[in-house]
Amino acid sequence: MHHDAANILIVDDRYENLFATEAVLKSLPAQIFTAASGAAALSLMLEHSFAVVILDVQMPIMDGFETASRMQENESMRGTPIIFATAISKEEKYASRASEIGAVDYIFKPINPDILRSKVKVYLDLYVQREEIMKLNTVLRQSNDELEKFAYICSHDLKTPLRGIHNLSNWIAEELGAALQGKSLEYMDELRKRVHRMEKLLDDTLEYAKISTKIQSAPVDVMEGRALAEDVVALAMPPQGFTVRIGPGFSGLSLRAMPLQQVLYNLLNNAIKHHERADGIIEMDVAAEGKNYVFTVSDDGPGIAPEFHARIFEMFQTLKPRDQKEGSGMGLAVVKKILMSCGGDITVESAAGKGAVFRFTWPKTWGMP
Repeated sequence: MHHDAANILIVDDRYENLFATEAVLKSLPAQIFTAASGAAALSLMLEHSFAVVILDVQMPIMDGFETASRMQENESMRGTPIIFATAISKEEKYASRASEIGAVDYIFKPINPDILRSKVKVYLDLYVQREEIMKLNTVLRQSNDELEKFAYICSHDLKTPLRGIHNLSNWIAEELGAALQGKSLEYMDELRKRVHRMEKLLDDTLEYAKISTKIQSAPVDVMEGRALAEDVVALAMPPQGFTVRIGPGFSGLSLRAMPLQQVLYNLLNNAIKHHERADGIIEMDVAAEGKNYVFTVSDDGPGIAPEFHARIFEMFQTLKPRDQKEGSGMGLAVVKKILMSCGGDITVESAAGKGAVFRFTWPKTWGMP
């Protein structure tokens, strides 16, 4: 089926009507096709995509209603806007039947040229916009595929020399033995830490690139809300001294485990990792608001100054030097990308020294069987 141009299909068994309607619409930026029967119209629709169909109701053999019904039965034609044009009775039952079949409008002959032209132009504009969105989605999918391939190549090819560096550092340490001490020993330890950090950064980059694919292929594993929250806490393994409180909102909910579990884990792990004390209190809760669940993860940590609120969700961003705090700076970027892919969003409320509250929305129906 061809999609190169916006097309209009006019269907009428009277050639004078076809000619007159075509003359009204010829100024519009579209290619016009005509058909003198329902069968001819269906044949054209198998070969071309149409922005709108102007369909006469009264035709022999196959009338407009039957033609429209057959269009709805065919997947490639279903959803094409239909404007019925008729000279028959204006009784409500005919308009109701047209609406049930899927018509977007029902106009009577003689047709006002200006009204018809304006109505058709609306559907031409919608068609062009829809085609542009489809093209952009195709480009986006290709870009995501290329990003994933690039990240995989980088992760694989760059980790090979990193492993070599790590091995060399071990061999040097073994060769020098007890002679390796003082600053030299410190430098060797720092070298190994940086190799490990680079490997983690490559792994996290690959994980980030694969998010969309993982979301689409994730199994439908539905869990009770409190059980899901408890699993998240268990995975995060809070250090002794930390208290994680699970709010009452989780009880009684049924939630798809992944990738929601990943979002909660990253936020909880982020709160633990960036806490300035050896003890702390972190709270997780959820509430229903309209079509969404609104989750909150709050902590009593060092807080985040307002000027950094947007930056923390970007890739490779950390607020402290990496030699002070281990991390790739990808945790919150992964959270943001997952939520955007699933139709949610995230905000942070915080100030320096005041703790932080991360709040994100999650569609109630997302991924549910």
